Amino acid sequence: MAVHKLVLDDFVDADYSLFAIHCDLEDYRLAFHINCALNTNLRRTKEDIDFNDNKASFSLFEWENANLKTTWNLIKNSCLFEDNSINQGLFAARSEKNWTTYHLLNEHSSVNYFLKISGGNNEADETALELQKISAINMAYALDVEELKSKDYLILN
Repeated sequence: MAVHKLVLDDFVDADYSLFAIHCDLEDYRLAFHINCALNTNLRRTKEDIDFNDNKASFSLFEWENANLKTTWNLIKNSCLFEDNSINQGLFAARSEKNWTTYHLLNEHSSVNYFLKISGGNNEADETALELQKISAINMAYALDVEELKSKDYLILN
């Protein structure tokens, strides 16, 4: 019987660039500004990224450039979830609303959005400079994907 050895190192390498975006805009407004400035066509996907039994839902915008064979994803990093709990008090039960904030990548909890560009020859430095030119964005910079602890959350397909 022949022995087959699978090498998983081929699947670990990241074939995408990741940018952190600090911005106070709503997701659809940021997507509009990126579309205007970078000549893209980011559109909201029908399904969001869901975690923790649908408690955390992160908005996702996507654009596939067939000419350059790239896929752009704009992902919101934070999600505010309302948790209703019933507390048994001395005289009566009361319902309290607790708000919990979830982050897609906990190690970058201060980042508002991530821009992931997959495939093709993406120019990370040029894209970061173009993002910084958008007046609505406070700060944008490239992240090293290899140093991320929770990069598995960025596998979207």
